[in-house]
Amino acid sequence: MKITPRPALSFAALLLAALTASALPAAAGCAINAAPSVPDGATAAAAEMNQAQDAVKAYIVETQEFLTCLEAEAKGNFTPEITARYNDATNRMSSLAMQLNAQLRSFKSRG
Repeated sequence: MKITPRPALSFAALLLAALTASALPAAAGCAINAAPSVPDGATAAAAEMNQAQDAVKAYIVETQEFLTCLEAEAKGNFTPEITARYNDATNRMSSLAMQLNAQLRSFKSRG
């Protein structure tokens, strides 16, 4: 079974767009959910890969909202704690996008 066609938007481009997006309304408390899991592309069904892709896209949007919240909380004065939280969230988002891309390549290589 082949994965259903998706718009040609790489997760690197999506990540870049999320990081440079205009400010979104800040969420109270600056909280973020755990990152979604990414299935093994060598064994996953197309539906699983599509769900993972949608979940990662949503997580990137959620992370951008979290980053915007941290920026608002800092009010231009990034403490070491806020900087660490910001960097950690950015790294998790980037890592997740790279994981998904790797598993999508694996899935697509199955033919």
